[in-house]
Amino acid sequence: ITMYNEVAAQISYIPVAEAIGKKYDKVLKFIYEEDQKTVNDKFIKEAISSGHSQEMANHTLLIRKDGERVPVADSAAPIKDKDGQVIGCVVVFRDVTHEREIDKAKTEFVSLASHQLRTPLSTINWYAEMLMTGDAGKMTKEQNKYLKEIYKGNQRMVELVNALLNVSRIELGTLAVEPKPTDLKTLAEDLLKEIGHDITEKKLAVNKKYDAALPKVNIDPKLMRIVFQNLLTNAVKYTSEKGKIDLEVSLQKAGANIGGEIKEDSLLIKIADNGYGIPEKQQKKIFTKLFRADNVREKDTEGTGLGLYIVKSIIDHANGRIWFESQEGKGTTFFIVMPLTGMQPKKGTKSLESIKK
Repeated sequence: ITMYNEVAAQISYIPVAEAIGKKYDKVLKFIYEEDQKTVNDKFIKEAISSGHSQEMANHTLLIRKDGERVPVADSAAPIKDKDGQVIGCVVVFRDVTHEREIDKAKTEFVSLASHQLRTPLSTINWYAEMLMTGDAGKMTKEQNKYLKEIYKGNQRMVELVNALLNVSRIELGTLAVEPKPTDLKTLAEDLLKEIGHDITEKKLAVNKKYDAALPKVNIDPKLMRIVFQNLLTNAVKYTSEKGKIDLEVSLQKAGANIGGEIKEDSLLIKIADNGYGIPEKQQKKIFTKLFRADNVREKDTEGTGLGLYIVKSIIDHANGRIWFESQEGKGTTFFIVMPLTGMQPKKGTKSLESIKK
């Protein structure tokens, strides 16, 4: 460290004189909030080697000199000489405690509001079902038509409330992860049966490929069900009539290159469609909350814009990786790579809700 300003000293409780001249990792210690593992200096090395700014992962904590942990946002930018050669880098970090407190308060409000909404929505569902089945007397065709619209609208609200609850549980850290040996082929087949009516109605062709040696994997079946549910439902929803969907679950050996080299024996889940695709300019936002691409909003397809955010959060919990390839008008392929070791258990007070009830 050749320069250490007063603000850095105030945040870290490490005096300037104590930091200057020492190795970076002997002075500043960052850890990931979720697993408490040490953040290495990879982002600094990448800034120096690539010549481009790099950001540290979200939810990073700085361990102060007194042992207290403070949430920070951190980045590294290369320093270049007059000839454009990289001669070092500047690491910038700031205390984001206040921002995190505001985010937590917003998330807690969403959780509380969503819980309060569930009871009246369930009541509306119950009474609507009674009326549609004739338990409260015979309805005219016109009345039944309007009642079905009320029921459908209420179901969309239930879906949104469940999605909001899932997001709040992920962000508040109350999500429980309970792994058990799970057959992914059975899980996928159950989901395909569940959405079979929609597949038949749109006359979609579904091509399935499962590895013959597919073992049971130690994962949380409820969470993995939500992953399949979101991705398969999206593939059906965003594919035109007489289109096709490909589903593959296979084994991959360590060292295989699938969107990057994998370090250990893993599962590959691949779900492809030849549907609407994602506009190139909007692809960076696909895993963010409440995002829906312009081309699908124009077609007025239903959705909360929360499904893929939840899916990515689940895969991150499983130490896996998710990415996609897409071309507008030609379709989208989602890839998930997950280690065969599966998910680690995590204590929590809540599990996630399925998309539909």
